[in-house]
Amino acid sequence: MHTKDFSGIRTNGLLPSPGELDVPGDIADLLDDYIESTTSMLEELEKAALAYEAGTDRQTSAATIRRILHKIKGESGMVGIEDISEFCHQAEYAFEEMDLKQRPDMLLRFKDWVCAAIQNLKG
Repeated sequence: MHTKDFSGIRTNGLLPSPGELDVPGDIADLLDDYIESTTSMLEELEKAALAYEAGTDRQTSAATIRRILHKIKGESGMVGIEDISEFCHQAEYAFEEMDLKQRPDMLLRFKDWVCAAIQNLKG
């Protein structure tokens, strides 16, 4: 398995294609639950990113964002979808390193990429 380069999330640069996930063949029985859970968390992430951007209790929004990214990373790793797990890892670091004004756009870009990857998983 080849590790993809997700560092573009930090610089608004190129990202790997969400259609080219490395997915283990033995996760069919977990896939529906994973997709449902991740989709729900992505919706929550979008709300938190927009609240963060609006300046609505940034501290609480930031904590929610960190929790969601960490949870998606963990669940993805548990089912063996290492590409999404690694992307979450990169997004976690990017969130901490970026200027406050850049964070919401990065998070929405992250969400869009993972949504596209999930659509590809659905087939």
